[in-house]
Amino acid sequence: MSYAVEITQSGDPEVLKKVTRAIDQPGAGEVLIRNHAGAVNFIDTIIRRGEMPEGMMPELPHVPGVEGAGTVVALGDAVRGLAIGDRVAWMGPIGAGGYGTHSIIGSPYVTKIGALDFNLAAAVPVNAMTAYHMLVNLGDATAGKSVLVHAAAGGVGTMIQHIAKHLGLTVIASVSTEKVDYAKEQGADYVIDYKSEDVASRVMALTHGKGVDLSMNPISGETLKADLETLAPLGTVVIFGFLAGAPVGTFGDDLAKQFQKSVAVRVSDIYTYFGNQPEAFNADLATVFDLLGQGILRPQITTLPIAQAAEAHRRLEAGETTGKLVLSID
Repeated sequence: MSYAVEITQSGDPEVLKKVTRAIDQPGAGEVLIRNHAGAVNFIDTIIRRGEMPEGMMPELPHVPGVEGAGTVVALGDAVRGLAIGDRVAWMGPIGAGGYGTHSIIGSPYVTKIGALDFNLAAAVPVNAMTAYHMLVNLGDATAGKSVLVHAAAGGVGTMIQHIAKHLGLTVIASVSTEKVDYAKEQGADYVIDYKSEDVASRVMALTHGKGVDLSMNPISGETLKADLETLAPLGTVVIFGFLAGAPVGTFGDDLAKQFQKSVAVRVSDIYTYFGNQPEAFNADLATVFDLLGQGILRPQITTLPIAQAAEAHRRLEAGETTGKLVLSID
C-alpha cells in the first residue's frame, strides 16, 4: 500500500486529508516512482478551491502534485535509459499524484538526478522548464539581449533570472518592496519596486530609451499594455499567467500602434510543449538538471513534511513564500 494527501472536496486547505491507496503498476513507456519529495504549485490550490476553468477540473477526490523526485521502483515495457533504483525527478500532468508516496509517469518526463537532494530536485521541473522554454524556445534568448521579469521573486521568476544571467542577458526584475533584496541576490542587474516606481518609465530609463528585448509576464491585466510600450524593436512579451486577470486592451489600440516595431505577443502554457514535443521536452529537462548540478540554478526552497500540506497551501495563498514550497515524503 501507499499513502497520499488528497483533496476530498472543494474548500479551504483543511479539506486535504491523508489516505491509503493501492500501488498500481506502470504501463508501456511508463515509470513507477517512489516519491521522496513533491512540490507545491498554484494549480494545486486552484483545484482545491474548485476554481479550475470549465472542463479542466479533475474529479474529486484528487491527489494533487505535478512534480516530484524519488527512486524508480518499476519500469513498463519499452522504457529506455532508466533502471530500477535510479534517483530521478519528474514532471507530470494533473493527476500525477505528487502529494503521495508513488507516481506513475511517462518516461519522457523523467530524468536522472545523480546525487542531488530529493527536496531540491522536486522544486525544479515545473519552474525551470517553464523558464527555460520561454527564454530559449519562445524568446530566442541570447547573450546581449535584455529581459524584464515580472514577479521576479516567485519560483518561475527566480529560475528566469538564473537562466537569463547564465545565457548572458541583462536582467531587469520587477518585485514588491519587501522582495527587492531577494531579487538582487538572484543576480538581477536592475530591480524595480513596482509599488513605488512606474515600471514602464524605469525600463525605458534603464535601457536608454531602447526598451527590452523580452518581457516574461505572469501578471497580465493592465501590464500587457505597458509591456508593449517598453519592448524594443523585434521584442517579444511572453504571457504565462493571469495573476491580475485577463490582459486589458485591444489589438487596434494597443498592439497595432507598435506595428513599426514588429513586436510579438506569445502565450505560454508549459503543458503545450509537454504534450506535443516529448522528446524535445526530455532533452530540455536533462539540460535544466545539468544547470542545477552546476549550481547555475539555485532554487530557494522551504520544506515541510507532507502531513503539513494544508499549511503549505495556506502559506502559498497568503503570499508568505519566496521561491518554492516542497513537501518531504517519508
